[in-house]
Amino acid sequence: MSSENDENKLKKGLEEIIEIIKDINYEKSSFINSNEIFQFNKQMMENLTNVINNKLKCLLDTLSLKYQDYFLDFFNDYNYDYSKGIFNETIKIYILEQLSEDLNGIIYSFDAFKSSFDGNFSVVKNFIEKYPKYKDKCSIYDTTLLYSSSRNNYFHIVKYLIEQDLNLPQSTIFDNNEMKLNSIWEYKIINGNQWILFDNNQSNRLRNALISIENEEFNMNINNYLYSISLMKCLSSQISNSSINEYLWIRCRGSSIENFHIYSTWQIMFNEYLSIKINKSISLEVLNIDHTNIKLNHWYQLSHFINQQIDNGINYRRKYLYIDIDSIDNQLFLFNLEEFSFSNNDQTINGFIRWIPEFLLKNDQFIIHKYKPSNGNSHSLPVYINIQQSTILNQQQYLTTDINHDENFHENESMIVRFGNIIEEKSDVIVIWWSSKSLLELIYEYGGSSVRNTINHKFENKSDNPIISIQSDGFIQSKMIYFIDLEIQSDIILVKKSIESIINSIMEKVHENNYKRISFSSIDFNSNIYPLESIIETIIEQIHQQQFLHKNIFVSFIIESNKKDIFNYFYEHLNSLNQSISQNSISKTIENSQIQLEKGDIIKQKVDAIVVSSSSDILKQLIIIEGGEQVYESYEKENKLNPNSLLISCPSGNLLCKRIFFVKWNPNENEFILQQSINDFINILIQNLLSYNYKSIALPLIGSNHKNISTPIVIKTIINQFIYQIKSRNLSINIKFIILPDQDQIYQEFYQQLLHSHEQQDNQLINYDEIPSTWDLSDETRNRFIVSFHLNEYKTVHDEFNQLMKGKIKKIIQIERIQNQRWYFQYLAHKKDFFKRLNKNTEKRLYHASKFKLNNSIINDCFNRSFAGLHGLNSTAYGMGVYFSSDPSYCHHFAKPNSNGERSMFIAQVLIGETILGNSSMKTRPPGYDTTTDGNHIFVIYHDAQAYAQYLITYK
Repeated sequence: MSSENDENKLKKGLEEIIEIIKDINYEKSSFINSNEIFQFNKQMMENLTNVINNKLKCLLDTLSLKYQDYFLDFFNDYNYDYSKGIFNETIKIYILEQLSEDLNGIIYSFDAFKSSFDGNFSVVKNFIEKYPKYKDKCSIYDTTLLYSSSRNNYFHIVKYLIEQDLNLPQSTIFDNNEMKLNSIWEYKIINGNQWILFDNNQSNRLRNALISIENEEFNMNINNYLYSISLMKCLSSQISNSSINEYLWIRCRGSSIENFHIYSTWQIMFNEYLSIKINKSISLEVLNIDHTNIKLNHWYQLSHFINQQIDNGINYRRKYLYIDIDSIDNQLFLFNLEEFSFSNNDQTINGFIRWIPEFLLKNDQFIIHKYKPSNGNSHSLPVYINIQQSTILNQQQYLTTDINHDENFHENESMIVRFGNIIEEKSDVIVIWWSSKSLLELIYEYGGSSVRNTINHKFENKSDNPIISIQSDGFIQSKMIYFIDLEIQSDIILVKKSIESIINSIMEKVHENNYKRISFSSIDFNSNIYPLESIIETIIEQIHQQQFLHKNIFVSFIIESNKKDIFNYFYEHLNSLNQSISQNSISKTIENSQIQLEKGDIIKQKVDAIVVSSSSDILKQLIIIEGGEQVYESYEKENKLNPNSLLISCPSGNLLCKRIFFVKWNPNENEFILQQSINDFINILIQNLLSYNYKSIALPLIGSNHKNISTPIVIKTIINQFIYQIKSRNLSINIKFIILPDQDQIYQEFYQQLLHSHEQQDNQLINYDEIPSTWDLSDETRNRFIVSFHLNEYKTVHDEFNQLMKGKIKKIIQIERIQNQRWYFQYLAHKKDFFKRLNKNTEKRLYHASKFKLNNSIINDCFNRSFAGLHGLNSTAYGMGVYFSSDPSYCHHFAKPNSNGERSMFIAQVLIGETILGNSSMKTRPPGYDTTTDGNHIFVIYHDAQAYAQYLITYK
């Protein structure tokens, strides 16, 4: 009842404020003295502001904290300070209409949130169309419109809300010359610290003023009876007002090229600067940056080079840029191109950014420099144009104004990137890539005779060693030079492997010689041959792995000033690495997937599925309790209906994930049996992940609370098996291992093994010599090929099947050959493992009956044991696995005919291994065995890769 009272109070109070605003009659007529208009309206707005102040304060004081926060969250654009009970500035006349609209939006939001929960599409749609900026706000219960509608399965509302966010840019600005109507116009008072949105009418008027129509000039001044706006200065002033405090700064968030036909120049304003005393002086003058006299609330011009950097960020639609602002303590600043703000790393300096139109001086008049979109395929569209030729920089100036990153990467100072000259580096070792011809020329020129002789010798004699080390000479400042010659190869995987090997050799060499500092030059590969970002990521990851072994080696990447794209790749990957380290997390990319390690709470993970092992009863109970009644009832029901099921899938209840997978698994002290059981656990998990089409899972380290099993073996087996599954199935998933915060030893062990895990090549590279000679390789997109009855292959399969069916067959309609390369090579790898372990060949040719509706699933995703009882033999008498028989006449009873009376049966290669008599209570094979059997012709397998379907026979 209290919530209803608060809601009604808030609605009624806001309606009263809206009525007060409607009753305002500001003067629009022309007085003889325009100052009278200003003074009249100014007094009226001050009175109105006081009235609304009092109304809001009284209203909010009567509400609960929850409803206060709800209102203030919606009202944060209006610079209202509830703690003081006042607006921080007088309300302006030209925002009254927008203010009324927004207050109405808050009133209607209650109905919108209720409608999203109840499935009332029209109310939600009308609310979003009228108040689009409130789309992602939270209700009084901290739920969004999208959350409420999706929770109750109102797909039409979910679809509508998601589609509102789909108008994202699909190309860079210079790939799309269409005008955009997405500019955001804002204003703030001269000494204020909050930007406030103009209403739609004002925004459209400002935007249209900077769009050129044919040969017309821009309209750079907007005047009416209340205010005057100069777009040359992006400044608004009250009519007939002499007080500077009534001026407003204006800006537009959005690039000038994207929205308008102008060039522009960029400016910054310091809002906070802790190392200087606050200067309360106010000025409309735009200044040049001088670190000895920084003032708050003043606009500063940015250099030619920084303008170009921001232009590039805008052109490529980047959200963040890292920029070294001239003369500001050599600090690196993060520029947010979405919010138009900037700050340093420790947040002691922050402020705003904006662009203003660029102008030319012509016939003693300032005119805007126009930009005309062209239809050509330009590679860059500058927002900024340098008008003065005198600002052209020479090479020395260019280096000093460039980005210069200090050697200060918060948590990790063992690896940094910065612009510089590798020749001047005073490291123990500098590393030069042989492909960088420009650097080789500099080394040749400054390196002295010994260096020149080595380079000449290198040209004359091709060495097999990719690394050549020589002592520095001449003007080179380092002790040693390592030259790297990376062999050009077409396969990016082989290139990465070569780089990993080279990095390992370099770091070992540096360690052996007790060197401490090493500097790598900029890589110089053809980006059309190799993806630079991927190569750089490999270099950084491999060095990081080596630094884990050799902790006292400091690495820097010295990038030439004209290679900003390479610098940005290095910086972004290093920044990502440092963030993961500071957050107690690490990730490793495996093809299209990621394996992550993180300290945290598995209950709080926002993933598709959380995985819980039966070996951890405490965690299972905790998950059920936190999940709530829905999880408890679902688990109890499924466990009762399917007591032998290896995996129970439940809805998430109160948790953030989509589903919870309870997997039955118990550890074993026998190392071989332990590894087998882990492989089975992961295999079952992946099968179910695929069946739900999920892309992310979170799981604890299974078996970590058992004293008698080896944690390193468990970790190694888990990592290797997940890599095996990712590569053999070509998966694109995110696997997150959650380690408890106090399990430092387990985290370090997992951390080290994940860093040093090597992707298995047996399943990555296809050896065409191992492909059956009967396969048709003309079309690798198909998995099913009809075998011609003219071929001996057809006759062999036909005759064997016909003979074993013992007269139960009338006609073979067709025989199809199954050619699933991924599945086949997975099977071959398993076959090699069986032979290595057992020292004998246990492969058999067996039969498996199937329903027609399951055939494609089997062909594409192999014999998924989660379908046991569906794949042919409708029984689990000898275990909960996939059934095969050497007698097709027996399988025939389980091959259900379709509407045409046709049946289907697979011929499969099956690895039997060590087998034992099975029974219906067996959820998996007993320790030490690979299959279960009836002792005669039936065999049950428990691993997907244990069988491969060779042929599918359709018959009557």
